[in-house]
Amino acid sequence: MAKINQGFVSQSDVKLLDGLFKTSQEVGERYLHALVIDRFLAPCYEAHGLVPKQPRYEGWEARTISGHSLGHYMSALAVTYQATGHEALKEKLDYAVSELAGIQAATGSGYVGGLVETPFIEVIKGTEIGGFSMNGYWVPWYSVHKIYQGLIDAYTLTGNEEALHVVKAFADWAVDGLTQMSEEQTQHMLECEHGGMNEVFAQLYGLTGQAVYMEAAVQFTHKAIISPLEQERDELQGKHANTQIPKVIGVAEIYEQNKDFTSYRTAAEFFWHTVAGRRSYVFGGSSLSEHFEAMDMESLGIKSAESCFTHNMLVLTQYLFSWEQNSAYMDYYENALYNHILGTQDPHTGNKTYFASTLPGHFKIYGTHDSAWWCCTGTGMENPGKYAEAIYFENQDDLYVNLYMASQLEWKAKGLVIRQETSFPYSDTVKLVITEGTAEANLKLRVPSWLSGELVAVVNGERKYVENQAGYLTISGTWSKGNQIILTLPMALRKYTAKDSASKVAFLYGPIVLAGKFGNEGLPEDTIVDETALSMKTADVPVLWTESEDLSDFIRLQNADTLTFEIAKEVTSDGKGATLVPFYALHHEFYTLYWNLNDEGDAFEQELNKVTIDSVQPDGQQDEIGHQLQGNCLTSLYNGSFTDNQNKLHMWREAFGVSDAYFSYRLAVDGAKKNHLCVAYWGGDHFRFEHEGVAYNREFEVLVDGEIVGEQTIHCNKIGHIFYVTYEIAEPLTREKNSVIVTFKAKSPASCAGRVAGVRTTSVIVSP
Repeated sequence: MAKINQGFVSQSDVKLLDGLFKTSQEVGERYLHALVIDRFLAPCYEAHGLVPKQPRYEGWEARTISGHSLGHYMSALAVTYQATGHEALKEKLDYAVSELAGIQAATGSGYVGGLVETPFIEVIKGTEIGGFSMNGYWVPWYSVHKIYQGLIDAYTLTGNEEALHVVKAFADWAVDGLTQMSEEQTQHMLECEHGGMNEVFAQLYGLTGQAVYMEAAVQFTHKAIISPLEQERDELQGKHANTQIPKVIGVAEIYEQNKDFTSYRTAAEFFWHTVAGRRSYVFGGSSLSEHFEAMDMESLGIKSAESCFTHNMLVLTQYLFSWEQNSAYMDYYENALYNHILGTQDPHTGNKTYFASTLPGHFKIYGTHDSAWWCCTGTGMENPGKYAEAIYFENQDDLYVNLYMASQLEWKAKGLVIRQETSFPYSDTVKLVITEGTAEANLKLRVPSWLSGELVAVVNGERKYVENQAGYLTISGTWSKGNQIILTLPMALRKYTAKDSASKVAFLYGPIVLAGKFGNEGLPEDTIVDETALSMKTADVPVLWTESEDLSDFIRLQNADTLTFEIAKEVTSDGKGATLVPFYALHHEFYTLYWNLNDEGDAFEQELNKVTIDSVQPDGQQDEIGHQLQGNCLTSLYNGSFTDNQNKLHMWREAFGVSDAYFSYRLAVDGAKKNHLCVAYWGGDHFRFEHEGVAYNREFEVLVDGEIVGEQTIHCNKIGHIFYVTYEIAEPLTREKNSVIVTFKAKSPASCAGRVAGVRTTSVIVSP
């Protein structure tokens, strides 16, 4: 079997010891056991007209993205089996593989996806392609990609030979379709989100040596995204973040298999550096409403930092580190793993989060146990089984210790067993003990960039090494049972300043991001099915007023065992102390990651959030799907993004060019109270514009359940800014209702409705 990402020690040779990550891994494993494999398999049976053994799951698995969760579940079983060796996991996985093989045998087709073949067959005819839709189906290649990956993981990580036969037949089915398509047709098809199809075909090439799979991998590479990256051009602004990164991982895998593709390595490295360096939050996550902002922006919101994206950034980071052992890659990896990924799982239920909200005073929102099945539920199932993937990296006589995590390594190439004992980050001490074997080796110990002093290494109580430059400290010698190294990694409080504002700050202790903890009084339901039903309720977050640069003047350690700190009441705007704890440890409470420092911030947005009942952003996908977007101008031409004069990203929707042009959403209302409609418009639009030689005016009506509540004209209302208009909704339109249809309708065939940048129902009127 080929080994993906040469150099990283297989998790089958690394075992987590008691600590944060082992506890979380155990929660994740229990979650996997609580799920029913036949319910995941059901869509694959139904896609062929076969009778499933159990009904399919609900949520996303009841939509045309069905089957993606099966693939994630298979990958999760594979990585968790590799990490733990627990046979019950492999039994579930082997069963899934055999059932997919049975479907192939029963149908005579290699196709085993969780949706019908229709969108794949008809794409050859040149059907309609959108960013998230292919022939009316939601991202079909994305969905089947997960099953491809699950089968490959079953083979490479657990040795299931049948999985290779199944995935090859599935791949041959795809190759047959690709051979009927021109390059132009294929590239047009790839405009629709398709996961990492180039990655799995490159992996299959590595596993089989069959050139046809490498040809398919290259054919599945989306040139519109990769070509600028090959030339080290950042054209990511406004693009859907998690759509792009699997494409980049794919070209990294192509380069991994064939080093002639040097420009693909350039693309992968450039993408990583621009995202990690200029498009990430303090905790390593990226994206707002799943889209890339302008570079050096850290706009705050509920739908920030999709966890799928960070999951994939960790995968990409491993590729880059395998090519160049640069400690900066592992500094990022540690940040994203501890501060984002570790905290995406509810420590009690195993439920997963979708976003890491950065809206000050907000809270984490989890999917239900088995009825949501978001994309991030899928990667969330995989994450706990992957915690140990990057701890150790071997290169001949060199062993890189990348992460300070309680674990035991069997370094088979050297016949050594090394035990890493630590309670990091609750302690700054790490002990490495050789428990078996004798061998010459170079131990390379990561010197993190966050150290507050010198890293000190003491070997066998005698030799002392000191290093304060980020990188790796190399200690060479003949290592035998009983040898030990004791490391001291000094940590201190640090202030992080956002890239887009000197008055927006966060706090860390060593590598650990600290969150303000505001309790759970009044906390809304935080475990939901619908990923678009995101309550905007927040706790009040005080402004910090201080000119001191010495954090110890106003932040003090309260409990070293839990890394609990207290911000002094003397510097808070409400005169109350504020508690700080590690972000990964905070669940089911209001919190903040970012603080306003000597600046009150945007009071209007804060007040608007407090009175919002429901809201929708024109994101072209989940938020609009969840709010039942309807209309007769819904292609990508009528949906896009722009930045305001502060470089903040906004998405928009408009309708024109057809008779009675319109679009609409269903939004929640409070049937017992007076409701209002607050709409955000782009203030830089001109009244008159031309499209394909036809002139249109921005004049339109705003309707609630078919009744006009306002008429709107747009013409440079607030150039460079969003402007807000609030419409009163007559009480009879909402009385005893839970929701209403909000419609934006062009006044005439020569009119345009929009651009609309956001729609909210509110309980009161808030004026800018």
